[in-house]
Amino acid sequence: MQTINTNLKASSSDILDSNVHRKRTRKRNWVGWVFILPGLLFHILAVTIPAVMSLYLPFTEWNGLNTPKFIGIANFIEAFQDSVVFTAFFNNIKWTLFWITIPLIFSFLIAYLLRKVKGQTLYQATYFSTSIITVTVAGQIWFWIYNPFSGINFYLDKAGLGFIEVPGLTIPAIALFSVLFADMWKGFGTNVIWLLAAMTQTDKSLEEAAKIEGANRFQILMHVFLPQLRPTLTVITLLTILGSFGAFEMVYVMTAGGPAHSTETLSTYYYTLSTTGRRAGYASAVALFQTFIAIFIIIVFAYFRKKKGWDV
Repeated sequence: MQTINTNLKASSSDILDSNVHRKRTRKRNWVGWVFILPGLLFHILAVTIPAVMSLYLPFTEWNGLNTPKFIGIANFIEAFQDSVVFTAFFNNIKWTLFWITIPLIFSFLIAYLLRKVKGQTLYQATYFSTSIITVTVAGQIWFWIYNPFSGINFYLDKAGLGFIEVPGLTIPAIALFSVLFADMWKGFGTNVIWLLAAMTQTDKSLEEAAKIEGANRFQILMHVFLPQLRPTLTVITLLTILGSFGAFEMVYVMTAGGPAHSTETLSTYYYTLSTTGRRAGYASAVALFQTFIAIFIIIVFAYFRKKKGWDV
């Protein structure tokens, strides 16, 4: 009898402890919800609702102020007939091809040469210094350099060296590449830092083994060094492609898409449409097109990652 009473007391104590533990857990959960509630509400208002609206607005005629009017797929039909959209799209492709070739190769060569140089930190700081400058300042610097009346061309003319003038932003055929060069000047230092950090993590014993086997520098670079950098190069390339299709700041600061839409990108075009153009509905359709491009790139990347077994 005494044993039964003892067991009943123990069981009652366990139930009581369990209820207390449950109440404390609920209290902790409520405290957690109270802390995250402001951030959650802000995210819903600033991100979730606009994101959901961005799926509806492309199907409306809206100037940004009045009530959106549903017009079906008219904006998409107009976008496929709009020559500026195609110009902007091909400019984004040019932007991408430029950034995954010249700046990336240039960054790789600099990082490769720097990896065994004394005073490496000083060089890293030097190359990275342009990346910490705001886009607005960097754009204004290069806008001044390209200015035919006060920039480098002015001083070249005064020095009798007018035959090597920098074309700058006034000629539509090369204006985009002038902006690209300015963007490369600002951004390539980041890639140098990424690649240099990856190069310091490579397995040096593999290089030594390759040297003992008689491999030359080029063979070591191609068959030993580069395969170890593949994850970093893959991530940099993916981020570069996604960033290129969202190119906006440098273009808008230097040219705002001109002259004659020659430097227009999808981002600058739908920004102009939605602000000065008062066509937020049509701009949303162009922006949605850009979103589909980004999703397509990510799907392609995920496919190759799975098929090739990329460890990134």
